[in-house]
Amino acid sequence: MKNADLLSALSLYGVTDRAWLPRPFPEEDLCGALLLASAAEDCIRGGTTMIQLREKDIPRGDMLRIGKAVGNVCRKYNVPFIVDDDVDAALLLKADGVHVGQSDTDAAEVRRRIGQDMILGVSVQSVGQAVRAQAADADYLGAGAVFPTQTKSDAGSVSRECLADICAAVTIPVVAIGGIHGGNIARLNGTGIAGAAVVSALFASRDKTEAARALAPACREFTASCTAGLRAERARGKRAAVMQSMRAAVFDMDGTLLDSMPMWEHAAELYLRSKHIEPEPDIWNRTKSLDMRQTAGYFKRAYGMTGSVELIIEEIDDVIYGEYAHTLRLKDGARGFLEALVSRGIPMVLATSTDRRCAEVCLKRLGIAGCFRKLLTCLEAGAGKDKPDIYLEAQRCTGTDAAHTVVFEDALYAGRTAAQAGFPVCAVYDESTADNGDWLRLQLAAACSCFSFRELSV
Repeated sequence: MKNADLLSALSLYGVTDRAWLPRPFPEEDLCGALLLASAAEDCIRGGTTMIQLREKDIPRGDMLRIGKAVGNVCRKYNVPFIVDDDVDAALLLKADGVHVGQSDTDAAEVRRRIGQDMILGVSVQSVGQAVRAQAADADYLGAGAVFPTQTKSDAGSVSRECLADICAAVTIPVVAIGGIHGGNIARLNGTGIAGAAVVSALFASRDKTEAARALAPACREFTASCTAGLRAERARGKRAAVMQSMRAAVFDMDGTLLDSMPMWEHAAELYLRSKHIEPEPDIWNRTKSLDMRQTAGYFKRAYGMTGSVELIIEEIDDVIYGEYAHTLRLKDGARGFLEALVSRGIPMVLATSTDRRCAEVCLKRLGIAGCFRKLLTCLEAGAGKDKPDIYLEAQRCTGTDAAHTVVFEDALYAGRTAAQAGFPVCAVYDESTADNGDWLRLQLAAACSCFSFRELSV
């Protein structure tokens, strides 16, 4: 279930909670499976469009019994059945999907385990988390808590403004969750959500059917006004138009073709450990704004290193070179995309700020050096990517006009430079840009964008 069907299913999203069931459970239903299934059925009869089974810290046997009972009810009414957090249980129960939180299993790993046919939902509390979740191939997001709630004690709060920002930042549907009931649901109008996820307002009600029936109209209005699908279609259209008009391509390397930005964040740590020195826990924050000479000076002061600044710089370079020579990998779909461009006869240039020695050994190891007509470095171009020199030189190498020479970049400043020089820019997502807002600003500057090269067809 994807796209329009999923959007409709997210309208009134019921999240189970056995705490509201009458106790004690009867002898024939000691874990409350039948009672919870009956409650879920009452909610569905009133207009609940999706059910999530949320059970924490219970025996696996009870989890499966409860899941089987609730899942059977969902299948009876053709309502999607989602399991919270427990991927193994979801697979055993043949659920329609899995929902994970920020402290649960990594969303990208869950997607790998469940495949493309199952629904993946992710809880978020910020724009950065929302962007990362979409990059991990989530199908929808749950944002909250939007109102105070006692149902989930560890839920962070999400303001109305933040909720609207989350909805605008992604092209997958978002449901609001947390303390939603008939008295406050209208306050979510205009935020861009696709629906509301409700716990106690459904499962704590004496008449669950009527409770759902009362909430359903407002939820249907959310679904009808949600523009996530339209924005996703527009994004696909932009990508297709840029790819079809492309006559040459210029690629950045780090963060664009290579998943290398985490290495740069850990470079100081890698170096210090190579010297058998335990780094400070916040070593990245202490060194990220320093150039190489300043970093070497800091190491001498903070760790009592006796070598010269020049020697330390040389040793750091060797550690970084080792990562390019042996460790770093291509981004998802990059190899297939490069091969497709080669088969189409599109000339390509690599334009990088990275040292030539590192770039060449990495391209050779990965087997993609032959894809590029030329390797250009900013050092050799005489300017960084805050100036268009390297892009203009790449254009001269391909012999194409700027309007049909697509630049692939992950960095905001570089993408802006290329765009201002007349090149269509394809913004390539890198996780390092999620939290500071650079990804959203880069998308605005670019002609199109992608989370993965698999989204691009040529």
